[in-house]
Amino acid sequence: MAELAIGILGLVGAVDLCFKYGARLMKLCAAFRDAADEFKERILRIEASWLKTTTQLEFMRRVESLMGPYHRAIYEKLLEVLQSKLNIVISKLDRVRRESDKGNDTSSSSGSNTKVMPSGWKYALRKGSIDEAIDELEGWQRTADPSWYLILKIASPKIDQALVNDDEATITSLHAAKTIRAGLRDIKGDGSAGVFLPSNELARMTTTDIPFCEAQMATRVSVRKGHQGFLLTKVDYPPEAKVHAVRRDLRDLARKLSHDNPSTFNLLPCKGVIQHIDATTTGMPARVTFTIVFRTPPNLKYPRSLRGELVSKIEGVTLSDKFDIARQMATSISYVHTFGFVHKNICPETMVTFTEPRAFSCRTLFLIGFGSFRKDEGMTYRIGDDKWEKNLYRHPSRQGLNPSDEYVMQHDIYSLGVCLLELGLGKSFVDYDAKDGRPVLSPLLSPLIGLQGDTTLLSNPDALKKHFVRLACDELPRYMGRRYAAVVKTCLTCLDRENTDFGDEQEFLDSDGVVVGVRYIEKVLSQLHEICV
Repeated sequence: MAELAIGILGLVGAVDLCFKYGARLMKLCAAFRDAADEFKERILRIEASWLKTTTQLEFMRRVESLMGPYHRAIYEKLLEVLQSKLNIVISKLDRVRRESDKGNDTSSSSGSNTKVMPSGWKYALRKGSIDEAIDELEGWQRTADPSWYLILKIASPKIDQALVNDDEATITSLHAAKTIRAGLRDIKGDGSAGVFLPSNELARMTTTDIPFCEAQMATRVSVRKGHQGFLLTKVDYPPEAKVHAVRRDLRDLARKLSHDNPSTFNLLPCKGVIQHIDATTTGMPARVTFTIVFRTPPNLKYPRSLRGELVSKIEGVTLSDKFDIARQMATSISYVHTFGFVHKNICPETMVTFTEPRAFSCRTLFLIGFGSFRKDEGMTYRIGDDKWEKNLYRHPSRQGLNPSDEYVMQHDIYSLGVCLLELGLGKSFVDYDAKDGRPVLSPLLSPLIGLQGDTTLLSNPDALKKHFVRLACDELPRYMGRRYAAVVKTCLTCLDRENTDFGDEQEFLDSDGVVVGVRYIEKVLSQLHEICV
């Protein structure tokens, strides 16, 4: 019935219907205001989640006319799910009311001073199901966020007008959206103030290597801010690239990543960029190099690369943790594309997991390694390398010293597919020689996939891709289920013409680059979020 109602009402009507259910839920939460602390903590979680949802729904109502039909249809499906989640939470809370409070009306807009109390034995009996319902409501927000932030890519002044509101609470909630929107707009001039850090900044930090990772951890202690943690990534750009163009792209990347929502985006906030002048090679002109400095959340510790996790056979990682890590991987790539970039270097070495001490939560994963990034519509030099351990994660058309195809977003999606396959199987595709630490092909691949003679190039990239697809179809379902395996296959075949989800390039030629993002959310990200363990 909810689906039929949304189909009739359209997006705006569906938003209004969600507000109706939300108002009823907030009234019920307010009625429990005198409950014990343990119960009130759950009420606060509900209220905080609904505050953010309200902000996004209000914004959605203002810009609905700017959304394409496909994007609108996806969000209508999300709102259908939201209605269901709100109804479930309302039902769970209503069932724990004391019998003596059953006559108190909490369903209408009148009687806002109504008070009810939870029954002790009813709450004890349904505590687990209430927590589960709240978790699912918060989970809906994480599922809907990528679709909502994707609206910010639409090039219309009405988007900027909709972000302006007199409501102070709304302004606070939209702070991240405004930051992203400002970064997505073309800004005249260099505008490097506050982005490029002093060249001696690294000298003030203590750095340590992260095993099997392309980044370094760094710490610094200041009198004003105390102990601070950072993560450093070096930028590698081809000799053909102009330094001023690299600076411009780094400036834009730093601005777009200057957010304060690392857990939402699974991308670390950027502190800035350090420029170095490398004049160590005699007789050669000085080369300019760059290091991107990311802030690490103070509550997260023990960084470890995904490669390190895989080499150790994913020790201590439960099946549900694997799915959480997979969702975070897919989420981070969605936002990289929303911010207007392609990553070009997605592999286990560019993904770092953190854990929170004294917490029983899953590892938190962040995508790093922006050393080869570029704007999604920026110049591509079609320059690769001969490192087989890198080419392992690249589509066949992007392998080798001179890739045949220009880099597009779907190439990142392919790389994600390889990483999801590796995570699901729980076996690293790259091993390391015990004597010299040299990377060697995993036994899972080496019988079929070799190297070209004495070179470090993969001998048959197309055979490698087919082997990955076979593993996804035949082996992966035993470890992660058929639905997860189907997502991996979709990613691995996203550039195949036979792939009905991504294969037709003509479908993705919209000026804002929104359609491919919506399709990715529908066919990859949402599918991963819907898997229940």
